[in-house]
Amino acid sequence: MRLDYRLSEEWEQQDLSTAEETDLRYSAAPGDIILRADRTDLSANWGWIPLIDFALALREIAETLAVSEACETFEFTESDATLEFERQGQDVAICGSYAPGEVILVPLPVFREQVREFGRRLDAELLAKHPELGKNPTYRRFKLSGA
Repeated sequence: MRLDYRLSEEWEQQDLSTAEETDLRYSAAPGDIILRADRTDLSANWGWIPLIDFALALREIAETLAVSEACETFEFTESDATLEFERQGQDVAICGSYAPGEVILVPLPVFREQVREFGRRLDAELLAKHPELGKNPTYRRFKLSGA
């Protein structure tokens, strides 16, 4: 499975050192989600997906699936589209409402590692491009890199 993102440069710049949680989660750092495995592509190349919120939601989903055979849903903001994550034994089945019949099946440990790595890469890129984020106590509390 490949879980990645493409950060859009087209976002309203704000004072990221003092931005509040809602602004950080939903207005800062929009982009695309890349989600592929073999011939299945559940990517969302819409340019406006709030990547910080996506990373935080994915981490929560991965933590829930690690301890129970659950079905968790991520709802894209500003859209009816969803991604569903269902634990099936030691695997996670991922499907998107915008890609009927397409399913990615990935081992749970691989899914969890991909989610952690997604957060680490996003955090590193955001801090490299916008060092003022490191001064924001709310952003630091998110701990995207897991540290």
